[in-house]
Amino acid sequence: MSGAVIRLWADLPGATINPNIYGHFAEHLGRCVYEGIWVGHKSPIPNEGGLRLDVLAALKQLRAPVVRWPGGCFADMYHWRDGIGSKKERPQTVNIWWRQAEPNRFGTDEFIRFCQAVGCQPYICANVGTGSPREALEWLEYCNFGGDSTLSRARAINDGAKPHGVRYWGIGNENWGCGGRYAAADYAKEFIRYGSFMKALDPSIELIACGCSPMDGQNPAFASWNHDFCNAMPHADLIDHLSLHRYFGRGDGIHFTESEYQALFVDLVAMERDLQLADAVLRYFYPDKQVGLAVDEWGVWHPSAIVDNGLEQANTLRDAVFAGAALNLFNRYAHRVSMANIAQTINVLQCLAMTDKARMVLTPTYHVYDMMRPHMGARLLTQEVESPLLEGHPVGLHKTFSTPALSASASIAAGKILLTVANQTWDQDIETRIDLRGTKAEIASGRILNASSPRDVNTFDAPKTVMPKRIRVEASHGEWVHVFPAHSFTALSLTLA
Repeated sequence: MSGAVIRLWADLPGATINPNIYGHFAEHLGRCVYEGIWVGHKSPIPNEGGLRLDVLAALKQLRAPVVRWPGGCFADMYHWRDGIGSKKERPQTVNIWWRQAEPNRFGTDEFIRFCQAVGCQPYICANVGTGSPREALEWLEYCNFGGDSTLSRARAINDGAKPHGVRYWGIGNENWGCGGRYAAADYAKEFIRYGSFMKALDPSIELIACGCSPMDGQNPAFASWNHDFCNAMPHADLIDHLSLHRYFGRGDGIHFTESEYQALFVDLVAMERDLQLADAVLRYFYPDKQVGLAVDEWGVWHPSAIVDNGLEQANTLRDAVFAGAALNLFNRYAHRVSMANIAQTINVLQCLAMTDKARMVLTPTYHVYDMMRPHMGARLLTQEVESPLLEGHPVGLHKTFSTPALSASASIAAGKILLTVANQTWDQDIETRIDLRGTKAEIASGRILNASSPRDVNTFDAPKTVMPKRIRVEASHGEWVHVFPAHSFTALSLTLA
């Protein structure tokens, strides 16, 4: 059994962990919206105004803070007026990116009602690729304008007179790619056009600019996108967040090898490099403003998830442990990461739940989000981790890197420390001493997510194969010692003396 030490300085709290790091993403893709969220008023599936009740309950349990919509690539071909008013009069359009019909039954007002039912903030991604500043401005007016106008009257007719109060607005999606293949400087011009008018109408909104991760390193132009965009966009008053997207995948979703399992976790080194480089760019170009990093698309994308099956895939314990390690990473960069939205909420990619008509099953990833809830809004603690190392060659980087086998983050709130730890190894249990500096703990308890194999999944017939279990940690000679099992995710709550 390997040994490790996690040192926590409770008297050195750092940045507040933005609750939006635990956000979600719902695109008009496959069965994410239609069946996953929206079933319609006349559906035999239990629903509230067309929204399925089991999904609402699951997201309310997580205290989901924010949901991004309607895309994704779909956003840059979505025209919002197609999705308001009488459903009988809404056009059926073509979703060109995901090769499916778009009935427009779920539009702006339905999305707002979904967010209200969940208790989360709406994040709308405006259309740059096939839209215009006027279209985006009028969408904002429809949603937020409290005065008397034709569009505010239309909102009152469709969904009540009270403004929707949408705070977060993305200006396009992946505009270096599916959003129109813009050069960074050209996109900056579009961002300035959109942002200037939208902030004039509602100065309280926060705008998310389309940034770029190096992705797989195959296109050198991506590496300089964030620099080139910021260089051409000097108006710090317009930008509140810069987005990053990164997907991960190593081997088959279930039948992966041990080496593929391990390589997936080492790939988080590349994500950390993305954060470091983007942080440096933002500090250089906007030294007098805290511009956040919004990792508003991320997650594991397995080869089995293709357009023809609506990007559906198996979601294993490996995926859940990976999600915990990624969220730990975002927590550790709480000084800059302002939002993160896993892809996607229901049925698509690394989703939180799968549906089959009236049935729903929670994925292992869902339980990680549930276990990490107390981090939201808590203060990040200074930490130090000494553990065995994993080595590998992360995607997009050109040399071998090592990373601790234990991924951890800790926060403090209301006299309690939450320590979340992902043991990223295939088969090594790691005995760990938890060294508290500046305080003492009286009680340590929590939950662990584990199973006999990292390939284990929850199915409709066996929905509790991978479920959290309660644990209690005992102090030994005044020290807290705990064994983190291989391929596990643990959340420990330490009540301070």
